Amino acid sequence: MRWQAESMHDDQAVLDLVSKYLRSVYEGNTHGLREVFHPNARVEDVVTGSFRSRSADQYIEAVGSRQSPLAAGETFTMAPRAIEVLGDMATVTAELHFLGNHFYNVLSLLRCEGRWLIMHKLFGSADR
Repeated sequence: MRWQAESMHDDQAVLDLVSKYLRSVYEGNTHGLREVFHPNARVEDVVTGSFRSRSADQYIEAVGSRQSPLAAGETFTMAPRAIEVLGDMATVTAELHFLGNHFYNVLSLLRCEGRWLIMHKLFGSADR
């Protein structure tokens, strides 16, 4: 039963981190995003038509430079669709609707020094 208790605790910790990530995207909260991304994390996509790879800092700066969905008066329409925890690793698939876009995010997380952090964000348009 110890494994189940730890697993349930890890699932909740990952869900809490992802909730903070989604809320930070919605609010345009760069401080909150810096708390959930590992400093060496990568963010990659093809939503502009070609492959783009950025550091977490570059991605967070871009979020901070645009109007947030909250400021645009949009309702919060972002949610995790799947979470899998495997020891000190986790993957999360999330769906985000905001600013006229519909995205899927695939997040890879690691438990670093006892704390879950996003190591990689891969995202794309659901409209393709």
